Amino acid sequence: MLKIGMSLTLEPLDNDLDEKYRCKIADIEEDRIYIDYPKNLKTNRTTFLANSISFDAVLISENNVAYKFRTQVIGKVKKNIPLIILHFPGDDQLIKIQRRQFVRIETAVDVSVSLPQSNQQIPTITEDISAGGCAVLLPMNIKVDQNEEGEGLFVLPLQSGHMYLRLPFYVIRMWEKDGKHIASLKFKDISAKEKQVLLRFCFERQLELRKKGLS
Repeated sequence: MLKIGMSLTLEPLDNDLDEKYRCKIADIEEDRIYIDYPKNLKTNRTTFLANSISFDAVLISENNVAYKFRTQVIGKVKKNIPLIILHFPGDDQLIKIQRRQFVRIETAVDVSVSLPQSNQQIPTITEDISAGGCAVLLPMNIKVDQNEEGEGLFVLPLQSGHMYLRLPFYVIRMWEKDGKHIASLKFKDISAKEKQVLLRFCFERQLELRKKGLS
């Protein structure tokens, strides 16, 4: 899958500044990838990466398919040019990215749903979630209108710790599944940083499900 000359986009897991870096693969050895010193996509300046920093790396295959994997800086070496060494977890840890739409993960996330229009505050869990929206379970006696706006306080259990996101939404539709009353919500006006947190959570959860053989 990986080939010398491919470009990688690196996004730090601890990414308060919403930074991304672009680099090229210079060499590959089993569980190691050698890259040139990356450039910051905002400043176009070459960036020094300290050892042990973890990233989500994205690559585009020769078939124009996007893949993502978790990596970490494990060292530096000088061959023909100075290179940074990244850990490569293996082809089986590559996650295909749905580039036209956000990946939706079936998982239960604690959320408190606030609906000012109907003056309702509902503690519940998600049926599924993505960076673009989610589906939440509602009590059978709760009535929600299509396009009704509200806000959800989500508790996302990331590997780095729990993250709380307060996200505005509007209701797309109500539906039933296995006797459950479900509302599909679409997030609105969320920041790039909030979207990245959601993408990271979905990616981490997808890796967990794959390890358990559920995805």
